[in-house]
Amino acid sequence: MMKADLEELMVVSCLFPSMKWSSSGTRPVLVAREGNVLRLYWMPLLLWLDECCAERFIEQLNRKARASA
Repeated sequence: MMKADLEELMVVSCLFPSMKWSSSGTRPVLVAREGNVLRLYWMPLLLWLDECCAERFIEQLNRKARASA
């Protein structure tokens, strides 16, 4: 499990554009998936407290990945 803030997560999504981002339903974790490789990041507190913002941020991570591919 890794810690990252919102900006660091955006950078990771740009560096690895093929990753698919999602959130865990049971833990405050963001999941970055690329084939058989999973990277787990603790969800920043602001996202964890607001599910709507978390969904929107994950959409942005996935769009950012598609835009740079």
